[in-house]
Amino acid sequence: MRAFSGSFGKNTTHQKNKPKLSVYPANQRVLLLSVRYSVNNVTLIVNATVYMQTEQVKQPDVTTKSNLSFWQIWNMSFGFLGIQYGFGLQQANMSPIYRYLGADEASIPGLWLAGPLTGLLLQPIIGAVSDKSWSPRWGRRKPFILAGALLGSVAMIMMPNSSYIWMAAGLMWMLDAGLNSAMEPFRAFVGDMLNEKQRPTGFAVQSFMVGFGQTLANLMPYILPILGISMVMSSGQMENGIPNSVRYPFYIGAAAILISVLWTIRTTKEHPPVSDQHKKPEVFTDEEKKSISFWHLALTVGAGIMAFFFAVRMGGFVTGLLWGAGVGAGSYLFLMLPVFKEILASLSAMPTVMKQLWWVKFFTWYGLPLMWQYLSLATAKYAFNAPDTISNRVGFEEGTKWGGLCFAMFSISCAVVSIFIPRIARAIGSARATHAMFLTIGAMGFFLTLTSNDKMIYLVGMSIIGLAWGSIMSMPYLMLAGSVPKERMGVYMGIFNGFICVPQFIGMLTVPLFYKPLLGNDPRNALVLAGICLLLAAAACFLVKTPPTTDDVVVPVGAGGH
Repeated sequence: MRAFSGSFGKNTTHQKNKPKLSVYPANQRVLLLSVRYSVNNVTLIVNATVYMQTEQVKQPDVTTKSNLSFWQIWNMSFGFLGIQYGFGLQQANMSPIYRYLGADEASIPGLWLAGPLTGLLLQPIIGAVSDKSWSPRWGRRKPFILAGALLGSVAMIMMPNSSYIWMAAGLMWMLDAGLNSAMEPFRAFVGDMLNEKQRPTGFAVQSFMVGFGQTLANLMPYILPILGISMVMSSGQMENGIPNSVRYPFYIGAAAILISVLWTIRTTKEHPPVSDQHKKPEVFTDEEKKSISFWHLALTVGAGIMAFFFAVRMGGFVTGLLWGAGVGAGSYLFLMLPVFKEILASLSAMPTVMKQLWWVKFFTWYGLPLMWQYLSLATAKYAFNAPDTISNRVGFEEGTKWGGLCFAMFSISCAVVSIFIPRIARAIGSARATHAMFLTIGAMGFFLTLTSNDKMIYLVGMSIIGLAWGSIMSMPYLMLAGSVPKERMGVYMGIFNGFICVPQFIGMLTVPLFYKPLLGNDPRNALVLAGICLLLAAAACFLVKTPPTTDDVVVPVGAGGH
């Protein structure tokens, strides 16, 4: 597709002098006719037709994508703002909510299990299903975005009214299912709606939505009092102990998700497919069928083993066996769904670079969740002398609010450095060296929290970690650029998201095992472990074999969330 946009218009004279219509098979002529039907600019039709005749471009559908105005790009990305506001609230507040409801610190990683598991299951499914769907009225991606927004908004309203730990955990599953269902289609919007020239603008707007949405969510406890909204709790609100500084931002989040998503749905019209390829059933080769069988069995066994170890820790050996057998059987039946066949067939054919990136993503995402789970608890314990809600309730609330401010600085730092990362990568001349450098800088930010109990240390440390976050959201995609086949882009991006989810899942099962004996039941030590993981990820970058970066590579931005 890049070759088409790069050459278009440069060889017009040559193309007009030497047309070769006879070299094209019938199906390509049909595609040309559909272009004529869809595009109103006659000059564009003629040029595109001649270009295809001489250069034999195999992907003519790109010609249907005329330039969009900036505000059209803004409107189609606006719903992303609400989704990222929701993720920002979740990341900064779920650990304090669990603590308000009486959860033990060591159990918190397990209570965060909803994020990676729903992301691992839903995003590849949503990507594969939406790739092959189309409605003349609703489009391709918008139905999934709307359904996810509705589910997430309901969870947002109910979350601060949770009475028990299990209720909050269940609502977190519901919230993550909604936000993940909406986020994957938003990622695909840029590729669907924008031509090659405008995609950098689309990614830049989404990057802004990520940073602004999460920053706004983290600053809400400071913004609301300025607007005259009282943070004082009534006697009825004291039942679950969750303060208004958490409660009101969640209510606002529900409205923000719905309003922003409805705006995108109302103002954005999706491009129809240029062929009926999405209606055709997938045909698999014998090699792909072997891959499906192998991964079906491997993932079933893996799910059963993980369920066994999780249940053994909670209820003993017999409980572990029952859970392992049950989850294994359920996984086997679940993976028999037709939507998984393409996903399983794609696993064995993963590009080499994608396989090499596994260890980079593993260490990064084994450590990073510890930041969201323990940063607010560490600031409350050390900067505000409030290890829990019982010994110092006021200090704990102030500490978690300060943790939210630290996350806001984290997002701002990320947004600023994202502007300069492409230039830095070109100056260094190596994507993997650039990413390794930023991961090392992020590790230093985590280690900085050991140097003092002053609250400003956490603010500075999170600002430094935000630099690494900017690289984490973009550089792995740059290292992967060009190696993923276009016809399976949605599937492989969903699998690549699994590289984020699986390490989180493993971490949430294993960290509780050593949180007390190795980390001393100390949230600050968990942050140090996150720093060590970033250093290991930096070293793993040099296992990835990629060519030097070039000026014409488009760098996509990853989204927040799971």
